[in-house]
Amino acid sequence: INLSLTQTLFKSRLSDRKAHEKKDNNTIYVTDLLYCPLKPRLREQFKELTYAEAYTPSTLQGSLIHDSIERILSEELNAEVEVPISKEIKVGDQVYTLVGRADAIKDNAVIEIKTSRNDSGIPRVEHVLQLKIYLNMLNSNPNWNKRLPQNGTRFYGILLYITPDRITEFRIEDEISEDELSELVQDFIYTRVTPKHDWECKYCIFAKVCPNKVIINEGKDAN
Repeated sequence: INLSLTQTLFKSRLSDRKAHEKKDNNTIYVTDLLYCPLKPRLREQFKELTYAEAYTPSTLQGSLIHDSIERILSEELNAEVEVPISKEIKVGDQVYTLVGRADAIKDNAVIEIKTSRNDSGIPRVEHVLQLKIYLNMLNSNPNWNKRLPQNGTRFYGILLYITPDRITEFRIEDEISEDELSELVQDFIYTRVTPKHDWECKYCIFAKVCPNKVIINEGKDAN
């Protein structure tokens, strides 16, 4: 048998990427709100580049670390992992479904796992924002609130970072407001700011086909 472990790993990553492709125009992923709003649109236009993203070694490494930690949280803490979260947002006459996947939920703690090549600049603004959006989606949902003790307990967030220099966690208490969330959704729908961060283009596989590419000398390197 001609066994290729490398091929197996990358095929698994590609299958996961395909499984989470956007199904309709009224679905917005939470991660869409964190970065350049052109990127999801370019993913649809340039499928080959989208799939090429899955074959980046650093991306695969982050994914493998991510999966291992989720397994540990599930086995050691009995945490739920890869938990789907959704919320309807109305903009004008249109209703959009905001969709996210929390890495893990244990009791009232929402856990997000992040990897990075170094520990400079953590916690990252966009990662904190992601958790704050999840907290809004959970704390405003009666079905999720039923799972909490009826003593004013609310969901809070934990950002866990895995880097070569540091393994640490940050507690996030506050959720994003409804008005702030609505503005983020409109920013995405109307592509108000492209890119959202001046470092994005340096690490974006779609920069080679993007008319809004910004060229800078320095950038970020977290996954």
